[in-house]
Amino acid sequence: MILDYIEPTRIYKRLAKHVEELTKYSKFKKIIAELNSQGKLDEIGLKVDSNSNMYIGIDLNPELLLYSETSQESVELKLVAEKMNRYNDFLTKEGILDAIKVDYERIQTDAFYGYILQIGFKFNEYRRSDLIYGSVYFSALFIALALSISVIL
Repeated sequence: MILDYIEPTRIYKRLAKHVEELTKYSKFKKIIAELNSQGKLDEIGLKVDSNSNMYIGIDLNPELLLYSETSQESVELKLVAEKMNRYNDFLTKEGILDAIKVDYERIQTDAFYGYILQIGFKFNEYRRSDLIYGSVYFSALFIALALSISVIL
């Protein structure tokens, strides 16, 4: 709706949600950095990148390649889900399970057959463009108000 982009209260509410979600992401990054520095992530086999995304490589049995393609994929995903349960307990204990999303990529080469799982922060509503728009909107509103007051005085 057009009102979402011109009405100050709607823009403010959306901006507040984005800032709140960025605050949660900042807390998530601190937790991941702390767990990484304590060595807890290495203990269970999780690797971390600079954006606090965690990665797991899951090897699968090459005998699964003998299944038909339709049954192969369901068996693979079932095995991945079973192995992921081990990490779910750890993430629940650390209090971050509700804040994550998991993406996966199937890898099949001569050297590796399995999945790589990426565990990262789940952004529900945050959009960078909305954050920028809200910031610019209120900055322009403030400047217009300041100019109006300076012209009157």
